[in-house]
Amino acid sequence: MNGNKYNVDMPRRSPSKLALSDDSLELVAARFRLLGDSSRLRILRALMEQEHSVQELCDVCGMTQSNVSRHLSLLRREGVVDRTREGKQAFYRIIDPSLRDLCERVCGGLAQQRAGELGALGARGIGE
Repeated sequence: MNGNKYNVDMPRRSPSKLALSDDSLELVAARFRLLGDSSRLRILRALMEQEHSVQELCDVCGMTQSNVSRHLSLLRREGVVDRTREGKQAFYRIIDPSLRDLCERVCGGLAQQRAGELGALGARGIGE
């Protein structure tokens, strides 16, 4: 066992590469807070597939236009998404290149954790 809760092998890094100032840590925390809303994550999941208009995002995410617009405004202000206007419509896309990698790492870690939990349940004969 590697000693972490999620049983995911974490690469070893030298402390100097991870050392961030307190101000930098505040910026990192703000980014995680931005991504800590399931509605915004649903919007981002849709935008990872392709650009969408606000109405398309409403349909895909099952949210109201005012709610989608509010989340998009925040994501745009924080530099995660941007929009292109075509006539009266605006199409949104992800512009933060680190977002896809971050989501893949988090989702991959959760998948490994869930697989480990299911394997442990099977080993105990639970769920058969």
